[in-house]
Amino acid sequence: MAKQRLAIVRGERIVNQTAKGNPSYTRLKGLMNYIAYGRYQDQPAFALTPRPAQAEATTASAPEVWSRGLWLDHNGKAVSHKDALRWARDKIHRYGYEYSYQLLLSTRYGGLTPADFNQVLRQSSDLSDTREWRLMLHDDTGNQHAHAILLRRERLSNALYKAWQQALQAGLERRQAERQQEQELEMQSAPKWAQDQETTL
Repeated sequence: MAKQRLAIVRGERIVNQTAKGNPSYTRLKGLMNYIAYGRYQDQPAFALTPRPAQAEATTASAPEVWSRGLWLDHNGKAVSHKDALRWARDKIHRYGYEYSYQLLLSTRYGGLTPADFNQVLRQSSDLSDTREWRLMLHDDTGNQHAHAILLRRERLSNALYKAWQQALQAGLERRQAERQQEQELEMQSAPKWAQDQETTL
């Protein structure tokens, strides 16, 4: 019987160049805008209106732009969307990083923290040879997932990319199993009345 996969790792490679071979971060910027804001209905522009739940808290004269999550760097520090874009642009235009990798990281049962995703990326960084990235966790869909943006000067070979993907998947599965075990221990140590309440919710 095949083992049930607990984690999914999907990736996309972007060439940070124009058709003429000049450095360009246009595609990566569009991707990062989409990760942060999504799209408003079928309009091509990125969402620039508040979420319905936040609409009452904003004023018509100064609407706030809502985000699907918070960008974090490789150390787990929160960074603004503007700073995340500046980081990507500098990597491409100032330091000559020719390739971007977007990873979508997901686990079957969810419940992971940004620190969990960062830890898994850190543990696989010897394979990818990337020591910094920007990550955003999405909890606004039925399946919790994280997007990670990493940049490299050179393209990863197919074999190395596959090994990196497998290492990420194994790391996510370990974290998922650890989180489930922690939850089970919490339930076992909780008072009986709390367990009964948990099962009725």
